[in-house]
Amino acid sequence: MKEYTGDRIRNVAIVGHGGAGTTSVTEGLLYRSGAITRMGKVEDGATTTDYEPEEIKRGVSVNATLAPVEWRDTKINFIDTPGFADFVAEVKGAFRAVDSALIVVCATSGVQVGTEQCWKLAEEAHLPRIVFVNKMDRSGADFFKAVREIKEKLGANPVPLVLPIGAEDNYQGIIDLVEMKA
Repeated sequence: MKEYTGDRIRNVAIVGHGGAGTTSVTEGLLYRSGAITRMGKVEDGATTTDYEPEEIKRGVSVNATLAPVEWRDTKINFIDTPGFADFVAEVKGAFRAVDSALIVVCATSGVQVGTEQCWKLAEEAHLPRIVFVNKMDRSGADFFKAVREIKEKLGANPVPLVLPIGAEDNYQGIIDLVEMKA
């Protein structure tokens, strides 16, 4: 990996309620950036950031794990954090080291207690946040309900940058509202 100046390094905590999919989102980011050549699955115990035997056995993150990538002349250090309240100290620790937070919300479950806790902690740390609505291919997925809950439960004013094409079994992808491309 080449050397980067401070203005070319970003540190991003990936947080959310347990089961929202922070580890899967991290795996996708690693794959999309070219840092890994195949996507592992939590169910198979084969993800990059959940490698401890206890994490593999439980199928959940226990530790915050660094996942560095190179993207367009910038080094991005993603920190995949556990979502369950038992491990909130890992989220708090990650928030001391990052510039921003990526908050993962499940499209079926919406904003949950852990989501609210992560939002509040990010707010207290004065971190900019972006929300990623995950699991649009699952039964009961509802993007617009998730966006409503982000507004109502988190007090945020969300502005979607993408819209889903379909949901559940009919999920086909996204429309990028910035590029105006599907």
